[in-house]
Amino acid sequence: MGVLQLQQITECHENAIEGIMVYDNFNRTRKLAMVLFLLNFVLLFIDYSNRTKGLWNSNDGYFDLFYSHVILGSVSLVIFLFSYKLTVSTASEITLSHKLYVILYSFFILCLTAVVSGLIDQEIHGQITVYIMGCIIIAVMFSYNHKVTALLYGLSCAAFMMLLTVSQKDPDIRQGNYINAFSIVVISYFISSLLYKLKQQDLRYKYYLEDLVTERTKELQTVNDLLSQEILERKRSEMEMLKLDRLNMIGEMAASISHEVRNPMTTVKGFLQLLRKKQESKDREYFDLMIEELDRANTILTEFLSIRGNKPTFLEWHNINDIVTSTLPLIQADAQTNDKLLTVELNDLPDIKLDIQEIRQLLLNLVRNGFEAMAPGGQLKIRTFTTNSEVALVVSDEGSGIEQCILEKLGTPFFTTKEQGTGLGLAVCYGIVLHHNGRISIETSSQGSAFYVYFKLSN
Repeated sequence: MGVLQLQQITECHENAIEGIMVYDNFNRTRKLAMVLFLLNFVLLFIDYSNRTKGLWNSNDGYFDLFYSHVILGSVSLVIFLFSYKLTVSTASEITLSHKLYVILYSFFILCLTAVVSGLIDQEIHGQITVYIMGCIIIAVMFSYNHKVTALLYGLSCAAFMMLLTVSQKDPDIRQGNYINAFSIVVISYFISSLLYKLKQQDLRYKYYLEDLVTERTKELQTVNDLLSQEILERKRSEMEMLKLDRLNMIGEMAASISHEVRNPMTTVKGFLQLLRKKQESKDREYFDLMIEELDRANTILTEFLSIRGNKPTFLEWHNINDIVTSTLPLIQADAQTNDKLLTVELNDLPDIKLDIQEIRQLLLNLVRNGFEAMAPGGQLKIRTFTTNSEVALVVSDEGSGIEQCILEKLGTPFFTTKEQGTGLGLAVCYGIVLHHNGRISIETSSQGSAFYVYFKLSN
């Protein structure tokens, strides 16, 4: 993470923290305004009691105190009602209007208590209790930065000092109230600053934890993704190894029994051909059918034998493009016979060591499977390309795709979805690719399937 990005994140967090603190101040202002409005009824009842006792006539301060209570109740009610016009549901919606709304009400309370203690209470009992209560309430209820806090307390203290100087004639009482007022302002300032810093630190710690949790979550997600990928790769490798082991086992079995089976089959075929010549024409079709089935069995044995993984492979330097080009006439003939379209895209490839006969067989098997997977008019595409370390041969069709349950079994000998299939075509393809130390990858969807055959570049 760069320094600039870190600074941006820090600035974003600081703005968010400031917004949360103003949001809390806004909500507390509404609550405090309602509490003071309701408390004002108690104060007015006390004023009414003082009036019935005749205190209003004996001291004008009680009458002025009544007006201060009316002002407090009226302003608190206005502030409470006005809060619904500035309604805000989240800290991100805080604006300058909300900040001014909170600060002005705090300033009003401090100034009103300064007037009551510095002017009115001096006529009654010479105490500054109301101003002390106002300073403590603002310090505890609201969280302002040190500049705003100093401005609020400084202005209210100056107003209090001036009013006290005018109203209090007794120098001893005036001096004592000066000291008390200054002390409470200093104490309230430090209380307010301390609470502000503590809340700020708490929010910063919260954001730090959120960032830490987010970062750790991303790291865990990355590790989980890597682990999931590794599990998938391991599962795929295990399936490939199982398939290759099965191919090798079947290939070994084919190598063991092919000679023993082919010899009697050749003998039977020879005698059938001799007997066919001696039969009447009406019986020859039965002999033709038997000879044809023997040829088909021999073809299956040939394919079966092609699966063998340890059979000798004659690798020579060839270019896959040349093999595709030489096989193309046969493929085009199949395409016309099956009423299919054929597209070929051959890119420049380096020569690699190949068994040309096996690669032709591989190509023909993939092409014929593609033709069989498509309806008449479908298009099959043969493409070649190279990567940093491999040469690729791709055969893609426009069939209906391969289901996942079938995809996992492709290449398994004798597994087939065709009515007349032997299930050896793709098994032979996997065997050929195994001989060349290559790999096969399949992509399939409802729009068709593509078989990617990769061969490593030869050193």
